[in-house]
Amino acid sequence: MNKILVIEDEKNIRETIQEILELNNFKVSAAENGLIGVAKALQFKPDLIICDVMMPEMDGFETLRNIRLISEIKNIPFVFLTAKTERRDFREGMNLGADDFLNKPFNTQELLKVIELRIKKSRLEKQQYSEEISSLKEEIEKLQNSIHDLSYNNSHVLRAPLLNILGLINFLIEESEEKSNLNNDVLQMLKESCLKLSEATEGVEKLLNNN
Repeated sequence: MNKILVIEDEKNIRETIQEILELNNFKVSAAENGLIGVAKALQFKPDLIICDVMMPEMDGFETLRNIRLISEIKNIPFVFLTAKTERRDFREGMNLGADDFLNKPFNTQELLKVIELRIKKSRLEKQQYSEEISSLKEEIEKLQNSIHDLSYNNSHVLRAPLLNILGLINFLIEESEEKSNLNNDVLQMLKESCLKLSEATEGVEKLLNNN
């Protein structure tokens, strides 16, 4: 059962959304403002967050900003619910990392369609991430096996880039439980290290063949 967190200060709207979602087999938690919403997100670990923009204590933009700063919950899909239609508001929300917007008033089908779309996309990203991790681990195994086949005197050429790769792989694996996508900077560093290792391997192989 997918879990949804609803952050909305207007009680009638909050309870209506909660009722709709529960009738459609979602597990729902609700919060009346952003401060409570961030705390509940950490506790509830929802599959998606629906959040109003205009709220007391902490508005929707600030709520999203805080959620994106917390590693345990920063990748949860986030949908704004708002009566504001000005273009700059949409731009600000998207720049902060919002995944979608729902305009008030909305109908049940619109709500469910957006939720289904965003949860499905998040699930696919997590699956892709897991596949990337598995592939990288396999490559590391192959590289380690190749190094074992080289003589001790020559294998030191490979150690520095290999250690770099292993460190990056371990970082990715440790983060994989809470992340839904790869860190592009880390992935780029990993690719560069792989290229260095490949070049070093070729150099050692040539050296061994010449001897």
